[in-house]
Amino acid sequence: MQRLKDSAERWTAVESHQPARRGTTITIMAVAVVSLVASRFLVSKLGVELYAFTLVGVLAAALFATASFRNLMVPFVVWVVAVGGFRFLWSVRSPVLPDLYLDRMMMIWLGVIFMIKYVAERRALRGPFVLDLLLLAHGLYIYIRVYIQDSQFVQPWFMSVAIPYIAYFFAKNVVVGERNIRALWWSLFALVVYYSFTAIVEKYRIDSLVFPRSILAAKELEFRGRSIGPFEHPGVFGTAFATLIPLHLYLIATARSQFVRIVVGLCLLAALAGLYFTYTRGSWLAGVVGLAVAVQLNWRRFVPIVAPAAIAAAILAVAVLGLRNDEFMKERVENDDTLGSRVGTAVTVLRVWRDHPLFGVGFFQFRAVREDYVQPVEAPLLGTIRFSQFRHNPIHDIYLGPLAEDGLIGALMQFGIYFLILKKAYAVYRSRGPDDHFGQLVLPVCVGAFAAYLVGGLAFDYRYFSFNGALFYMIAGMLAGYQRTETSHVSS
Repeated sequence: MQRLKDSAERWTAVESHQPARRGTTITIMAVAVVSLVASRFLVSKLGVELYAFTLVGVLAAALFATASFRNLMVPFVVWVVAVGGFRFLWSVRSPVLPDLYLDRMMMIWLGVIFMIKYVAERRALRGPFVLDLLLLAHGLYIYIRVYIQDSQFVQPWFMSVAIPYIAYFFAKNVVVGERNIRALWWSLFALVVYYSFTAIVEKYRIDSLVFPRSILAAKELEFRGRSIGPFEHPGVFGTAFATLIPLHLYLIATARSQFVRIVVGLCLLAALAGLYFTYTRGSWLAGVVGLAVAVQLNWRRFVPIVAPAAIAAAILAVAVLGLRNDEFMKERVENDDTLGSRVGTAVTVLRVWRDHPLFGVGFFQFRAVREDYVQPVEAPLLGTIRFSQFRHNPIHDIYLGPLAEDGLIGALMQFGIYFLILKKAYAVYRSRGPDDHFGQLVLPVCVGAFAAYLVGGLAFDYRYFSFNGALFYMIAGMLAGYQRTETSHVSS
């Protein structure tokens, strides 16, 4: 009797759910019919090929949106990669509004998702905020001067000031914890692999493999014989290499298999070759200094990586690249005209600052006034530098240039930013323990990247491009957001 009673109760429960199941079935059928009709209509209007691309795009956008809401690292990494040379993949042109390239669209998307998640989840921004406020003050100071003097330079301000500072903010609040740091390092490693491949195929004129194709046209115009990458400038390309080379040490030291170590080691050699093919002395020096600083901060773990890599690089340079017979390299190294023109430009910049000490002449205003200050320069060892060598030169550094254009006020804020970043790095270094993953393995990469950027800035002005500044301040943001309580153990 009890079994019959239980069976009757189960049957009654099943019957009670039948209307709901029927309603669900009807809904699914209605959606299927509507989708079929809409698809047929769109195919008739767009054509099969365009409809298929649209359908794939909508699906990809939906998946990307879902992943973005689940993990902010997804849109952040896509944005970083877009700024790092892939902004040309997708763009929306408008005759009225500014053109939207992939990097700008990803930045807007990341900002929207960031605000939604932080409001919905009631998150707090990560402190301390002294560096954040200084960055905000410096950015506003330059923007106000641009707005007052010449608003046509808002675009260079956005690329060289706003984007790097935005990268700092997002990195500080998003790249938190060992897992996210590793995700960022591997994403940047993928960029380095692309850079290395591009530099090598540029060098050996395998034009069919060069991407994007605009690189070939830019090489013919000004930089024949040198690898210029997606930035279409060998100095910026070389400094990007120099800044990113130290991350190979982290990836090799933390790799879980010998195969991964070998692959990353080979990619390190390719990156060194790519850096060499830029034929840029400032970038070479920046790469050597950045790698040396990273090794110095974790001698025990990184020397066993760098020592065999240095031997292999020497053999590669002589036996494969033909370093001893590279006439173009000798021409670049022995060329004193470039050094002389840089010295002449630096002296001219100081003359401009002498007449505008407090506020400078204004952002990007050096070109407008340099003709009034260009004179021959007498330099030790270089002799007389004729003004014809440098009269059309733009600013070529990140130290004296801001002093002339932004004045003592702007320069002090900029140097204060560098000071606070290095102060945070020193504090982490002093307090790290033997098992501190961040202090032992992440910090050396960060400081090595800082050193490469700051040394490269002696010879190049990064304001015409976004990535070098964004890379520096992104790593600075990751360091600024680090808290001692989040320390994990070093992998054995």
